[in-house]
Amino acid sequence: MKKGRQKGGLFRPFVLIIFSVLLIAPSFCKAEKEFLLPGKLYPSLCICFPNNKEGWIAGHFGMIWHTDDGGKSWKIQESGTRKNIVDMYFVDTKNGWAVGYGGLILHTSDGKRWEKQKSPLPYFWKSVFFKDKLHGWIVGEMGTVLYTEDGGKNWKVLITGDDLVFHSIAFSPEGYGWAAGEFGVIYAYDLKKWYLEDNGIAAEENTIWSIACIGKERIVASGIASLLLIKEGYTGRWKRIRVLEKYHGQNSLFRILKFKDKIITFGMKSIYYSKDPYGPWKKARLPLKLPYGEWLYDCWNNGKRVWILGIKGTILYSDDGVVWKTIGE
Repeated sequence: MKKGRQKGGLFRPFVLIIFSVLLIAPSFCKAEKEFLLPGKLYPSLCICFPNNKEGWIAGHFGMIWHTDDGGKSWKIQESGTRKNIVDMYFVDTKNGWAVGYGGLILHTSDGKRWEKQKSPLPYFWKSVFFKDKLHGWIVGEMGTVLYTEDGGKNWKVLITGDDLVFHSIAFSPEGYGWAAGEFGVIYAYDLKKWYLEDNGIAAEENTIWSIACIGKERIVASGIASLLLIKEGYTGRWKRIRVLEKYHGQNSLFRILKFKDKIITFGMKSIYYSKDPYGPWKKARLPLKLPYGEWLYDCWNNGKRVWILGIKGTILYSDDGVVWKTIGE
């Protein structure tokens, strides 16, 4: 582990370039904000669509947009913060949470008004997940995992103190959990405790951006340099899948997820899909040419439709994981 941090430390500036790019944005006055749509304020960092009509996008300067017509029109919601929001999670169209820089935790119970929740630590929170209105987790800076069982009124620190950032957290239907991030580090939860897993890449210069449970006791992860990992069985060992490395090169795969009968992973300007993590993988055809500087960065899967968001506000959606459309088609 120590060796991994030493090598990762040399590589870390490259990883942080991504975040430095995401932080560069113009400033707008309050009057102008009323007319801005996602993508006009750069960048957009996270998206949630609990159903196909109601959705939220958030990003730089604490900006939150809401739509009730499937993305055709958007309205700004007051967040009460100027801190960057980097992830959101909604359990339904009323109850949602948003997290970000400087220990930021926001909560809405009506889908309209946002209130701050008290964070036990002032860290950069990178990902949030709730299994219902009461039980949720947040991961982020200093290898920290937070947990609440009262909807965020109180947050407990489960893990902290490691010099890395967790970028993603996932759980199986049975309650097994995983948190993954910098240096290829993965922590697992076995229903009793969290512990560091040996995944075979933790001593290499890798960052895991996303981790997901895809059913049948299979867990997958994606990351820098087209990294794909798979674990067969909750107590199995991690294996590397190299099939996408020759296609995607050094580009990051920011997200990986299971949608209906497909596994979908994407990053930068490409979307790939397959019925099995081992392949064959196919590259999806996009319905438009992405603007200069656009990166496909975040997604939301509501079971009926999957949405993908670019940091410049490009919104794509699919009902089967193969054919992708833009708002208005």
